[in-house]
Amino acid sequence: MESRGRAGRQVTRIEQKWGFGLAPVKPDVQRARVEAARTVLATLAQGHVEALGRLDDLSTVKGLFTRTYKKDQWDWFTVSAQLGYPPLKEARQASGTLQHLRLCIRDANWQGAAEAAATLTAAGLPRRLGDFITGTPAPLDGRGFVYVLSTREAPEMLKIGYTDRDPLTRAKEINSATGVIIPWGVRGAWTVAHAQRVEAEVHALLADYRVRRDREFFHMPFAEAARIIDGYATAAR
Repeated sequence: MESRGRAGRQVTRIEQKWGFGLAPVKPDVQRARVEAARTVLATLAQGHVEALGRLDDLSTVKGLFTRTYKKDQWDWFTVSAQLGYPPLKEARQASGTLQHLRLCIRDANWQGAAEAAATLTAAGLPRRLGDFITGTPAPLDGRGFVYVLSTREAPEMLKIGYTDRDPLTRAKEINSATGVIIPWGVRGAWTVAHAQRVEAEVHALLADYRVRRDREFFHMPFAEAARIIDGYATAAR
């Protein structure tokens, strides 16, 4: 938003409170999401009858996983953290299979519903939703994260770092630091063993894009950085 200064100059005012993806979830929205997750858990454990009359709950939980892989909502990374940072492939599968489960129940295709529920159970959805409902963070088991931050105003200026803790907490710490005018948003995060070492090796792979040797800033398209990091992180797991 812009306004006029005393000398008639345009002054740009930053109104963002959070970086993109980091917005907190309103309590009433979170309560509705938790109730929807309970419906899905009951459906997986006890059968399609638990979802009758509550099909919108399946759509709500589907939407949570859709957020985590489309990365197109102000709370996408907040939700990803609540779900224990599901990998891209798992999030897509959960979203698509939940949609299929909903359609099967709607159309009284009980065999298809049972098969979809079995697929979701085998993929570990009950554990993820159980942790989501209780607010229990997923254990890292000695692993850490390599993350990429940017701002909406300068999307190709990337801050690539690591943390052995929760990257949501790390991003909030960075945004609370003195001198940060425009909040950073999370563009991506990869779970890896030996996160500090992987960060250094990723920095070496992206050396041609580095802004300064002593800083972790890179000027490049996020899609290219994500492709390189994803390939390296996958091999490092």
